[in-house]
Amino acid sequence: MTTLAMRTEARQMRLCRNAVVLVDGVLNGQPFKPACAELGLPIVGVYTIERETLQRMAPAHADGDTASVYGSDPAVLFGQIAELTGRVRAVVPATEPAVYCAALLADRCGVPGNPVRTALARRNKRAMRRLAAARGVRVPRHESVRDIRGIAAAATRIGLPVIVKPVTGAGSHNVFLVRSPAELLPIAAANRRDLFGGWIDEWLVEEYVRGREFAVNTFSVAGHHRLIDVWEYRLPDTGDYDNPYWDFVQADDDDPDREAAVEVALQILDAFEIELGPCHVEIKVDKGEGVLIEIGARLPGAGIPTLWQHYGSFRPYRDTLAAYLEHNPTVLANPPRFAGRLGMCFIRNDGPAGVLRRLDGLAEVRRMAGVVGVITRAAPGDPVPTTRSLGTELAKIQICAPSGRALTELMTRVRATLAVEVVPVGWEELPA
Repeated sequence: MTTLAMRTEARQMRLCRNAVVLVDGVLNGQPFKPACAELGLPIVGVYTIERETLQRMAPAHADGDTASVYGSDPAVLFGQIAELTGRVRAVVPATEPAVYCAALLADRCGVPGNPVRTALARRNKRAMRRLAAARGVRVPRHESVRDIRGIAAAATRIGLPVIVKPVTGAGSHNVFLVRSPAELLPIAAANRRDLFGGWIDEWLVEEYVRGREFAVNTFSVAGHHRLIDVWEYRLPDTGDYDNPYWDFVQADDDDPDREAAVEVALQILDAFEIELGPCHVEIKVDKGEGVLIEIGARLPGAGIPTLWQHYGSFRPYRDTLAAYLEHNPTVLANPPRFAGRLGMCFIRNDGPAGVLRRLDGLAEVRRMAGVVGVITRAAPGDPVPTTRSLGTELAKIQICAPSGRALTELMTRVRATLAVEVVPVGWEELPA
């Protein structure tokens, strides 16, 4: 090594001393960076997401990092981190793909984290269901399939309708509701990479559990759990629910199904040995009984933490960082309060892929009392896919209303005001 290289490496190590290792601090996890900056803590950004996908979803992902490392092997990453800093203050999982790797890195670095022994089950959905069932938590009947050609046989054994999903997926990307044999055909042509660019080498085929779906958000320190809030994923009408990206609403406190979801969520936290930080538990409530759909030991996605920050007392990024730094998170002493009932509705393309011709009414929606954010994903002239997953919606409308009833009424007005037209085009014919 040259003298110049040795000096550069020594300077970088000094800058990174006592760093926070932020794993996959992109998208919903990016606000951890200003939270670290407020405390004057350097950041070693660790990125486990496939490089091409990372560059596409977050080209400025390394902004704010003191140093950045890339890869998915925790042992290799630990070696790189050790070369950069003499001491790690905390390892924080910032987004969904970080959960497993962050737990292993925290253990190797000797800093607080959730237990390694259940880490895989907090990320891999097959392991998740196996652990839950072993510890008395109800899960859907399911089979895992490595050869995509075996999905049809597994669906027949379980009985239609079924949900087919990658075991390491997220955001409903490459998730299929199969109600008839004909609906198995698109799966064979599906992109074989998950939302974060990882190769899909295993699929989960599971019964479609009917009922209402809730997301229970919690915060834990030393195994003591605080309920943050509960959201319901629902359709804007009375149809059967099949995809989460329609309407999200904070659930009414006196809703008995909400109470059932919270009860089973707390059981799930203990079953998965959740000891530290935020957790997002998705549960179907079927005839008063909760069924685990997914657990994520991290903050929720879809922009929910941003709404908390603007319209509530909970500071999710600051408190999560405090918990991992072994400080006292404010949320433990002060239960979160919200300025109103929060929600969001997703404006979708439910027809074939095509070109967006018009999305009218956005200006009027922006002027509606209670509409606090309008986020558009596409403009007229843009190619758009069929909405099946997070990020493929045409727009997202964020709302804060004084009550659940007012929230529902406002969402109805929003949908009645917006007019969408997509000209169908074969996806292979769309412009790049």
